[in-house]
Amino acid sequence: MQPIEESLFQAIKKDDKKAFDALMENTQCGACRLGRFPTLSLLYLYDAKKILADYEEKFIDITSFTAYSEPVEISKKFSSKAGKCLRLYLNEIVSPLEMLLILDKTNRLKRLYPLAKNASSSIKGRLKAIYFIKYSLSIKFEGNAIVIDKRPLNYSEKKKIFNICICVVLALIIFVGGPITAYSILPKRSEGEVTKLSHINFASQKEYILKKDIVLPKNFSVEKVNCTINGDGNKLIIGDNATLGELNGSLSNLTIESGSGAIFNSVNENAKIQNVTLNVNAEIETSQGGAFLALKNYGLIEDVTLNASGKITAIAPSGNGQEELAFGGIVYQNNVKSNGAAGTIKNCAVNYSEFSLAGETSANASFGGVAGVNNGYLQNCKVAGEIVADTFDIAGVCSLNNGVVSGNVNEANLSQTSDDTEWNPIVSGIVLTNAYAVENCDNKGKITSKSTCGEFEINEEYDSAASAAGIAYLNRSSMTTPFIKNCDNLGDIESTAEYRDIYAAGICISSSGIIERCKNDGRIDAKTANGLNIYVGGIASLAFGDVYRSVNKGAITATGDGETQAGGISARAIAELSYCFSSGEIDVTAKKVYAGGILGYSDIASAYTMTGISIYVGSVDYCISESKLTVNTTGDGASYVGGITGYVKEQGFNNDEIFFGGCVTNSYFMGEYLSYASYFGNIVGVCGVNVYEKNSYTTDSGEFYNFGGNYYLDNGLKSFGATLKGEDKFVAVDGKGAASATLEFIKNSENYKSILAKIPKSL
Repeated sequence: MQPIEESLFQAIKKDDKKAFDALMENTQCGACRLGRFPTLSLLYLYDAKKILADYEEKFIDITSFTAYSEPVEISKKFSSKAGKCLRLYLNEIVSPLEMLLILDKTNRLKRLYPLAKNASSSIKGRLKAIYFIKYSLSIKFEGNAIVIDKRPLNYSEKKKIFNICICVVLALIIFVGGPITAYSILPKRSEGEVTKLSHINFASQKEYILKKDIVLPKNFSVEKVNCTINGDGNKLIIGDNATLGELNGSLSNLTIESGSGAIFNSVNENAKIQNVTLNVNAEIETSQGGAFLALKNYGLIEDVTLNASGKITAIAPSGNGQEELAFGGIVYQNNVKSNGAAGTIKNCAVNYSEFSLAGETSANASFGGVAGVNNGYLQNCKVAGEIVADTFDIAGVCSLNNGVVSGNVNEANLSQTSDDTEWNPIVSGIVLTNAYAVENCDNKGKITSKSTCGEFEINEEYDSAASAAGIAYLNRSSMTTPFIKNCDNLGDIESTAEYRDIYAAGICISSSGIIERCKNDGRIDAKTANGLNIYVGGIASLAFGDVYRSVNKGAITATGDGETQAGGISARAIAELSYCFSSGEIDVTAKKVYAGGILGYSDIASAYTMTGISIYVGSVDYCISESKLTVNTTGDGASYVGGITGYVKEQGFNNDEIFFGGCVTNSYFMGEYLSYASYFGNIVGVCGVNVYEKNSYTTDSGEFYNFGGNYYLDNGLKSFGATLKGEDKFVAVDGKGAASATLEFIKNSENYKSILAKIPKSL
């Protein structure tokens, strides 16, 4: 049986009144809320006319809700409708009245407002803000009525009125003036073959076919391009600082030669750029974000090939040293309009040759091989060649993603080296920050991040680090649960520094979202010195969100003289790692080591809320490690090495009457261990004595075991692991749901087979 929130969502989405009626018989679903959205608000969002006919007035004055999780599909649909109003709803409930105004259903809003007897002052405030953001107009509340300033007609309304007028005029002409007159008033398309720039009226809606190369002279500019230009295989040669303003028409079958920045300020909603090759060789010094083709895209950019060489130098904007400057190869911002029109970039190819980036520290600059910021759809693009950078962060495809990045491949070698003491170099194969969806993307290029600065005074409030990842640096959002899904890294990862911490991962450095069905085949090398730390994982460095069904086959090498946390899947976690597999060798040299075939350090975190305490622990469930672990410590350092998890932290509550800690259950260690480590266990290196001895804890969701159902290959080392009793006092222990077994026994077990069945076929 589906949970109520899924059944409710499907009934609303399909406008299935019969299913909705059935839900109403069993529960008061009108008082449900999916994340930020009450039921009535969702009925408006999905225009469920049949259900609204019976329930609209019954639900309008409900103000108390039972909350459920918010599906990602709803978040995306609302984002496309809300536009700039989205900033009002980071955490606020979207009331039905507000949803109506966002959807421009003002007449309905006026009719229903008197029925919403408890419209709060905050709802009224947001109604005013919505209307001002959308139209710079006002709303007033007079007694039990709402007074809304008359807004301008939108495009659809104008088009509807125009069509009605045309129909009326045609009808009159047919009956009065004859068909010849009727034909003469209709717009007539005009085509022209051009050989000179003067032949093109950019403001017209004509179609032009270039029969020769056309040159736009230096500083040439037009406000809008409304026409259709078919290059017919010819060139458009752009002079320095020449621009074509807003594209409302289309460009196709054209080669463009440029030596400067963006050609278009914007590619608008119905505009298209298709089958265009853009060749750029530019030296650009700027304090503003930019790109080579367009600053903003709301339309379609398809089958564009960008061949870029030269250099971009980012200068900090005057008066504001904190502003971030984002740059993109093809587009600076791929955007979504308030009416839902989403910019699409697809099937593009980008090639970088002798291309470099340099930035001032205060410019805080980043570069995406295809786009700087993506709020729409970025699909099936390929990036090749090489990009080198100095104090300028790089992502192969996109710097910041708030939309959907899918089917893209980076083959370019990306390298950043910075000697600036105030700069943390970051390089990733696909995106720097993902706040929504990255799926079916591959990185095949080498990813390198280096800090070469000398010693400096470390600010304890901020991490000083060099970071390199195959897919993403961050996977997080304050509004939705972002995800990275079906992504592979095949490129080598290298992150080094002398006076900085090191983060390196096959897929993502820090993830508070979901990572699912991802794989790393690349070699990962992490190196630092001077007592600083390393966090290296085959999939993630820091897993604050769950990791599912993911595989690491890449070798991991970490070298330093401080503390290192290393794991076949994640270096550190306060989330669940499940149905994961690691076979890559793990080789660590450091003063203090936490290393595991799956997880290096199982952390624990708690958050106090109005309803109690939320506990988050790093847990490993249904995982297999075939990794060979080689660990060496320097000086008098200690190491905690486990076939599955290196260290399991515990934390006491209620005067230490209750202890919580990480879990290792239903997992298999089938690898090898070569080490002079202080403490090694086939399941865990070291865990808290309380979670080991009690081995279970109870929450509102039921009873959970810390350890159970684990097996390890019979290797002569019979230890489960060790427990921590006091500071640096350890006791080796056996048992706790772990047993040695032969390879034949393990491979024939049903649990082992079920794990393999759920791990990606690429294994």
